[in-house]
Amino acid sequence: MNTLRRSVALALLLLAAAPGAAHAAGEQVMPLGDLRPGMQCQGASVVQGTAITQFDVEIVDIIAGDAAAQTPYILFRASGPAVDRTGIGPGFSGSPIRCPTADGSLRIAGAISLGIGEFGGLTGLATPIESVLGEPVDVPDSVSMEPATVARAKPIAEPLSFGGLSPAVASAVQAAGRKVGRAIYAAPGAPSPSLFPAGPLVPGSAMAVGLSTGDLTAGAVGTVSYVDGDKLWAFGHPLDSAGRRSLFLQDAYVHTVINNPLGIEGASSYKLASPGRTVGTLTSDGIAAVAGRLGAPPPSFPMRVAALDEDRDREQVANVQIADESKVGLPVGSSALTQVGGVAVAQLAYNALQGVPSRQSSRMCAKIGLLEAPGKPLRFCNEYVGGGPGVEGLVGGALVADFAAMASQLDAYRFGPLRVSGVEVYLKIRRDLRQAFLLKVRGPRTARRGGRIRLRVTARRVNQGKAFTRTIRVRVPKGMPRGERLLSLTGTSADVATGQNALEEVFDLGDLFGGEGAPAEGEEGPRTLKALRARVAAIERYDGVSAAFLPPGGVEDAFGEGSTPDGAEGIAQRARPAYRDKALRLSGSAAYALRIR
Repeated sequence: MNTLRRSVALALLLLAAAPGAAHAAGEQVMPLGDLRPGMQCQGASVVQGTAITQFDVEIVDIIAGDAAAQTPYILFRASGPAVDRTGIGPGFSGSPIRCPTADGSLRIAGAISLGIGEFGGLTGLATPIESVLGEPVDVPDSVSMEPATVARAKPIAEPLSFGGLSPAVASAVQAAGRKVGRAIYAAPGAPSPSLFPAGPLVPGSAMAVGLSTGDLTAGAVGTVSYVDGDKLWAFGHPLDSAGRRSLFLQDAYVHTVINNPLGIEGASSYKLASPGRTVGTLTSDGIAAVAGRLGAPPPSFPMRVAALDEDRDREQVANVQIADESKVGLPVGSSALTQVGGVAVAQLAYNALQGVPSRQSSRMCAKIGLLEAPGKPLRFCNEYVGGGPGVEGLVGGALVADFAAMASQLDAYRFGPLRVSGVEVYLKIRRDLRQAFLLKVRGPRTARRGGRIRLRVTARRVNQGKAFTRTIRVRVPKGMPRGERLLSLTGTSADVATGQNALEEVFDLGDLFGGEGAPAEGEEGPRTLKALRARVAAIERYDGVSAAFLPPGGVEDAFGEGSTPDGAEGIAQRARPAYRDKALRLSGSAAYALRIR
């Protein structure tokens, strides 16, 4: 017996002893040992609407499969009107395969789970039903991953679908996903109840695992493999093998199957589908399937994003409900808020601006309420000036990056679960660049240490030719050296959009903790709520003019690279906030020479 045959034989013995399969009270199943190459079976899945459609399946072979799961796969070939045009792709995962017994009755033998890259997409792999039902619905608490394992968690392999996005924002989200190897689909809104009536989920029904519901939906669409009372199994493969989960279990509506015959990752046929009603909780994310219970929804919290168009005095609001996995230890190392929240912020900003002007100014305040600290939310506010070409100038900019930093700090708190009571984000946006550049500064030729000096600053606003002046006062450090100095004023640059970088961080869960202000892998993060609150507050940035007393020698020397020295010289050279204009972002630099007494 060769190695392949020994592997298959061992897997068959393990499957025969798999818990759950022999005791299932739902539809009858067929053991893997009863399957033979050439058997003519029947697949079931939804290709339009909610009606389950059958198609022909031929068993080609039984092959060795996942060494970790210690199970073989069923190699099959599909055919029939339902699949001939498009083949099998994402969204078909979990579709049951029923095969005939000796008396002609059909029993579930497996669940479609993987493509093999064949042109046309009609040949694929199915997970044996024993393996699917061997995944527990109720995962014990002890299965929770250790922090080091969580830190190494990889993004889910199943394509993520977003609903509620405008085409331009959806395109930018998809492009960001491609850069980090994440397939992202734009999902239409669910149809009216008359076209999408409520009905029971049965093997072959379209279903979804949701990160969020409401005005912006996010999740993965698949097919129900098996139902036993209130227990449900689906996908035939993992979401991301994270063990215990707490996500929305939803029904789904399939608009159509998008045809792409290449059958390779990112270029295969897929179901264009919309998540629907929440019908239960996804509780288990195993190697061979996902599983959950019909009935009660998972814990969740509301997120409200409001965006005010100051030019038109028009406000738009999005209300999103986000699955809360804090009680199960954030199985993938980050919360759904990290992914969904940043995209919601980008979409509302786009809605308010009705596009992406390259010149834009905004203010964002965000807060996260915690049940463990009522009345003391995590919060920050920042002003933003700038933009960039195309929608990425908005979607990939500082708004999304700052919100992602806030969410990642919450995820980094590892000393007990924190229950979010709600998230609020408020945006004010204008279609102009509230920015001016410093031109020159004038002041007294001598100044006394510890005193204040009055400066007259000249600046010019972007797109306006006329210069204006501001009078500011700067304190001379008491401990600085005497002698000739160059008083340097430095403004704050525009928040230049970095393309899709911010969204790349949102979708790359493995690198999420590598962002600015987040702990590196293996570090403990904030130890207390006070420390967490301080880290979030530190996202707030000073965006005014800073002053420093530099050695004489010219502007080039003043802005040379290098660390600030210690002692009295360091006191002089350290930049200090000097002036902030409430109406304009002052950028650039100006300097003048004086003597310190």
